[in-house]
Amino acid sequence: MNPPPSSSSNYQQIVDQINDRLPVHAMWDGFYIYKFKRSNLLISASQDHIYYRIFDLVFKKVIFFNLPSFWRDTNVVGDDLLRLSDREEFAAHHPDFDPQDLQIFAIDLHYSYQDEYQKHTFFVVAEKVFLFKCEPPNDGPGIDYEDPMGKVGFLCKENRVR
Repeated sequence: MNPPPSSSSNYQQIVDQINDRLPVHAMWDGFYIYKFKRSNLLISASQDHIYYRIFDLVFKKVIFFNLPSFWRDTNVVGDDLLRLSDREEFAAHHPDFDPQDLQIFAIDLHYSYQDEYQKHTFFVVAEKVFLFKCEPPNDGPGIDYEDPMGKVGFLCKENRVR
């Protein structure tokens, strides 16, 4: 799927197309941040991330993201990974950050913590998003990301853009 035009009126359609094309629960080896460079965030999905990537979810011109560096497909309830959010929901979680006029995307992940299964919402604030199918030879597994909040406690929701 090529990058979409940046018209805000079609973002729900773009998110729906991504969710239709991305078989969330077939990615049994999970999702992980593959790379964050020059304000571009790549989240990879794989059935075996030691050997290859199947999809990259690419966010362009990112100013905020607080996703964990890795999660399993079992942490996603339902068949959709990504959804559009809005300024009100984002402000309820991050009142001191201005998302400017960019799109706010949300990923709801479910974790069992201290014997309680809870939904946790994570955000990516970016200009656009698209899904890229990884094909050989551009499907290598190497990760080029070091979580700047890796030493912070469980489910740190701080902005990882530095």
